[in-house]
Amino acid sequence: MKEIDLLVNELNKKYKTEIIRKASDLKSVEFIPYTSPQLNYITRGGVPVGRMIEFVGLPQSGKTTTALDVLANFQQKYPDRFAVYLDAENTLDRGWGEVLGVDWERVILIQPECEYGEDLLDMLLDYIRTGKIGFVVLDSAPFITPKGVAEKGLEEKSYGGNSALMKAFCDKVVPLCKKFECTFLILNQLRENIGNPYKPFKIPCGTALTHACSEILWFTKGALLDEKYKEVSGNFNAPVGNLVSVKMEKNKVTRNDRRLGTYTLNYVQGVDAVKDTLDLGLVLGILVQTGAWYKLTNSAGKEIKLQGFTGVQEFYNKNPAELEYLKEKVYQSII
Repeated sequence: MKEIDLLVNELNKKYKTEIIRKASDLKSVEFIPYTSPQLNYITRGGVPVGRMIEFVGLPQSGKTTTALDVLANFQQKYPDRFAVYLDAENTLDRGWGEVLGVDWERVILIQPECEYGEDLLDMLLDYIRTGKIGFVVLDSAPFITPKGVAEKGLEEKSYGGNSALMKAFCDKVVPLCKKFECTFLILNQLRENIGNPYKPFKIPCGTALTHACSEILWFTKGALLDEKYKEVSGNFNAPVGNLVSVKMEKNKVTRNDRRLGTYTLNYVQGVDAVKDTLDLGLVLGILVQTGAWYKLTNSAGKEIKLQGFTGVQEFYNKNPAELEYLKEKVYQSII
């Protein structure tokens, strides 16, 4: 082992770097957790630190809400680091972010007026290089307009969009995120893939972005929910929330044996972690359903039977210590 250490030290000294090391020194991946245990389950821990990941989906699919949820959890885990939010669409809702737990005092907000995409992305790179930024959100990629496109008239056609610009940006930002342990979350839209019935949607901004991301999560708006969290039709006039379906489209962080999940979005309180904990407890067998009855084991090891899912929810709402015990059991099964 001394010989390999000598080889490593010699080359690091020759090239004046510290990037060469034994593979056994490779660090394990850290995660920023989602509030929903369902998302933590399919990702095996949450959003990987120091990587670029992408949320894609149609309008109102839950991308921005999930991004704000991760931002709030980043702030809880890393209270000494700051975040940058590039609101390229100029649609950020401060109040909704506060509901989800975001502390806007610790977020640097960029809301462009007529700046070129090159300048906006350079701003992000400069912030990351300071080493004080631990989380960046770009909302969203298609609104980053290169100078060459912005200066054309409406009647002039442009080809390639911002693909070349995003390629150049990815080449720079990925190693910077690794160096400074900064997590970069990019939101993207979906476009109709006309003429392809087998793949009706495609992700814009070029394939370089797809290759650069360690994870790509595909979001879809699910069923609406009434006040008792029962699924209702799209014509229901007073929903309290909806389900958000998530598909792991790409994963280079953990095993690929978990690809589909759903979490509950409440329009008043945000992500409903309690309901999602109970739902995942059923999936993992921690809670057992037999007909209309549910069986669980409390923190004292006693078996309890409850009637109906509403009864289970009431039990845990009235017994926060038992809820924390259930959350811990669920969390141990996530990894």
